[in-house]
Amino acid sequence: MTSFLVESILLVALIGTIAGLLVFRRELRELKSNQATYATSLDETGVALMTVGNAIREINMQGLTTLQNLTVEIERARAMLDELEKAAGLASAEPMRSGARAGR
Repeated sequence: MTSFLVESILLVALIGTIAGLLVFRRELRELKSNQATYATSLDETGVALMTVGNAIREINMQGLTTLQNLTVEIERARAMLDELEKAAGLASAEPMRSGARAGR
């Protein structure tokens, strides 16, 4: 009777151990699957970050080119404005001279 009781306890412990191992095995499979998904996500993130870095460099280069072009155009506009102001100054001086001559 005692051996039956001991054997029954050992059988229940064995069944419990098997059930625990099956749960543990399933969790390990999920972990492996999640690890593969995580590794893929990290790889995709790395590629995305490299793409963003390249885009930022391209935007910076385009911005620099645009800034340089704007600087050149601003200088041209200033030179043209100076020429116009000189021409306007000469034009306003001309009627006074001719008007002064007409008045004599």
